[in-house]
Amino acid sequence: MTLFIILLALLIEYYAGVPDYMRHLDWFPRYVEALRNRCSRYPFWDGPGGVLITLAGPMLLVAILVWVLSEVFYPMAVVISLVCLLYALGPGRLNVQLDDYVQVLEAGDLSRIEQLTAELSVAGEGSGQSERELLEGILLHAHDQLFGVLFWFIVLGPGGAILYRFAAALLQVRQDMPDNYAEAARTLYNILNWPVARLFALGNALTGNMVDAMEAWRVVEQKSFAVNEYVIRASGMGALNYQQPEDKHELLPEERIYWIRSLQGMLNRTLLIWLTVLGIITLSGWMG
Repeated sequence: MTLFIILLALLIEYYAGVPDYMRHLDWFPRYVEALRNRCSRYPFWDGPGGVLITLAGPMLLVAILVWVLSEVFYPMAVVISLVCLLYALGPGRLNVQLDDYVQVLEAGDLSRIEQLTAELSVAGEGSGQSERELLEGILLHAHDQLFGVLFWFIVLGPGGAILYRFAAALLQVRQDMPDNYAEAARTLYNILNWPVARLFALGNALTGNMVDAMEAWRVVEQKSFAVNEYVIRASGMGALNYQQPEDKHELLPEERIYWIRSLQGMLNRTLLIWLTVLGIITLSGWMG
């Protein structure tokens, strides 16, 4: 059923999409602040305990709701799982954004190009970035918006998808929190990303230039949870076999379109590999 829900969610996401306003987390900072006001006087709040309490509520609520519905009326549990997965995916629809980006490059719409470049770039930075940094930003967006959510949905169900999305959202509000709480939030997010980043890197290596991807991965890999972003960037660009222009000139529109399409194709093939492996595991379970 996990595979069916994922396929259905991906079809809905690509062909119909979920409006961003329906999965905004504007309420989440208020939720964190309310917990902080109630719990900050306790020593456990400023650290991993506070982070776990913050995220355990939404995750357990979803898990219990799905479990109860599974016992009472299973189709409704499937619907709730699908809604949770769609809510956790994003924000944004990366494939659609990339298609739009190629179209505005072909049309030469400078203002729209600048807008999409800012959306796709690392941390929302502007168009002053290099082409390599733009491509690396797309890799990070694909990992955070899609592959991370799918991995934890597969492992922990809809509660896992919610956990991953809220752990990412917690990074946006942690600057207002005590230092130990903020560090614990970052550590948890790094732990959640550790297996995803490596599986994502492996998938890109299998669908791209494996030799360069594995070598770039080997160079940046360390015994640390904090190198996930370096693994994603280095292995992804190695798999893409990206060639930086020697004279550092800005890529022409047709050159940029080529690399965008190449990266988009590689990401879609990686997703196909993930779904194929999940399908094999699902069939093995049915046949076993």
